[in-house]
Amino acid sequence: MTRLLVVLAALLALSPARAETMITSLSTHRLQITSNFTGSEIVLFGAIERDAQTISRPGGYDMAVIVRGPRALMVTRQKTRVFGIWVNTDAREFVEVPSFYALLSNKPAADLADIELRARQQIGVDSITAITPRLGTNPGATPTFREALLRINRAKGLYRENPTGVTFLTPNLFRANIPVVPNTPVGSFDVDIFLMSGGVILARESTNFEVTKTGFEAFVANAARDNGVLYGLAAAMLALFTGWAASVVFRRD
Repeated sequence: MTRLLVVLAALLALSPARAETMITSLSTHRLQITSNFTGSEIVLFGAIERDAQTISRPGGYDMAVIVRGPRALMVTRQKTRVFGIWVNTDAREFVEVPSFYALLSNKPAADLADIELRARQQIGVDSITAITPRLGTNPGATPTFREALLRINRAKGLYRENPTGVTFLTPNLFRANIPVVPNTPVGSFDVDIFLMSGGVILARESTNFEVTKTGFEAFVANAARDNGVLYGLAAAMLALFTGWAASVVFRRD
């Protein structure tokens, strides 16, 4: 019994101390945009809490903040020149793909952790495992379509990485500016915050915010969603009236 107690005491002495915890808060959980929206930011504030028994981190802390927009269907098409005309010859549908993805951190993704952990936690644009297409006419070309999707969304600012997006105000206080670009989709956005050190995740917190439309755009969007038939009839009548009005205005005597 004495020997067993000694062994248990030794194991307890060698076991790591309780991990750190985080307290986080967003500057807003609901952002309303209009037709002349030019972009904004949502600020994430956070604090790292440690008790007296938490071991020190010689390398300091790292932070990765991942923001994902509502999932959507995206299509990537391949154009080929046929008899002098560019036509769509192949395509891939990507189902349940994040319509927005941002990694905010205090250093490049490759320096945060090894490739296995980044892939497992989807830290970095290249680690988004949800981008898996339905098979098209040429399965062997699928990686090319995935690369095209990433390239297009990067060009639009919808997929991005900012290795200086997290700032440590003190060793235990940090902030991150979450970009909301003009073409940001509406819906619910998930925010995952990873506290790391030496390539190991010490703590994780999650929160979310919502982007909505306001004004006339919101009225049109709600009408199309809630009253699809009436909205379609109204749109058709408006098109007919516009055509009639144009014919009256430009009618020759």
